[in-house]
Amino acid sequence: MGVSVREIPLKEGGFTFSLDIYHKGQRKQVKTGIQTERSTGREYKKARQQAEARAAEEEAQLKIDPEAVFLGKDRQSTDFLEYFRKVMREEKNSNAIYSNTLKHLRDFNGEKPLPMANICQTWAERFRAYVDGLSLKETTKKNYLLGLKIILNRAAKDKLISDFSRELKQFKKNDVSLKYLTIDQIKTLEATPCKYQAVRAAFLFSCFTGLRVSDLEALKDDDIQQDSDRVTIRYKMQKTQKWERLTLGAQALKYLEKAKEQHEHRGADDSRVFVLPGRAWSMKILRAWGVAAGIPFNLGWHCGRHSFAVLSLQNGVDLYTLSKLLGHSSVKMTEIYAKVVDETKTAAMDKLPSW
Repeated sequence: MGVSVREIPLKEGGFTFSLDIYHKGQRKQVKTGIQTERSTGREYKKARQQAEARAAEEEAQLKIDPEAVFLGKDRQSTDFLEYFRKVMREEKNSNAIYSNTLKHLRDFNGEKPLPMANICQTWAERFRAYVDGLSLKETTKKNYLLGLKIILNRAAKDKLISDFSRELKQFKKNDVSLKYLTIDQIKTLEATPCKYQAVRAAFLFSCFTGLRVSDLEALKDDDIQQDSDRVTIRYKMQKTQKWERLTLGAQALKYLEKAKEQHEHRGADDSRVFVLPGRAWSMKILRAWGVAAGIPFNLGWHCGRHSFAVLSLQNGVDLYTLSKLLGHSSVKMTEIYAKVVDETKTAAMDKLPSW
């Protein structure tokens, strides 16, 4: 692997300089556009130095992104930001992670084009450093880098760049205490008046199904199915865009019926199961409801999902089954809840008398 300068004589005298790039037994010749009318002297020396400087740059790039120079002509003309948008359109992915990642890429790059030829590990590391300097939660930073890595993987499969995304170090997710409700707190919430009954029904339904707020908002009448003597929901998880099926328990069915009582307020073409207001407004309703019920932290939508996971483990559901109920792609994603349950058990043991 290396880069050398080649002098090519011109018919009218002098030289033009090109680069010979070697990698894995292959050689590729690249024109530099640098030439001189003389074969000796100051002009020749200056042109030769420019060509050698160009060779040094290419060799440095070769060490970082060794296969990039052998990946085809499209790489030189394709704009990475446009390619990002194209992939989003093709996969019909409107996930906020991707759109926000694209927004930060535009802010990072400025108004100028971003040729695919510029996309290498060094560039990606600079973007990572840019994201790290933003006033964002570690989870948000991690999501933006993940969004970029997914598009980089796609570009590598399309042979527009080399496959370096695995070399990008992901942000570490800080250990935070999960906010979840005990069964007694859920009962207290249920007994506390809520300003908006659809919000109340949706949140309590989440506590016994683990559905995210995006899935609650997207759930339609047709997603509810009678399967023999059980009621199931078949829904597309908004975060992963994968179809999931969930059999409802008695408590979930109870809150589903409460939601149906609100259907009289739906429009003629509205088939939503939970007739929820806008996300910001529903968050205000949840928080006010939590305060009224004496919940010792700000109540949020994801608290329902956390509560479902912890209650499931506390009542004997194994980690693998829970991962499937939550739609996790790996049990590792579910292990955080097992840690919470272990800490709860330790705290319970510490309450035992000693002498």
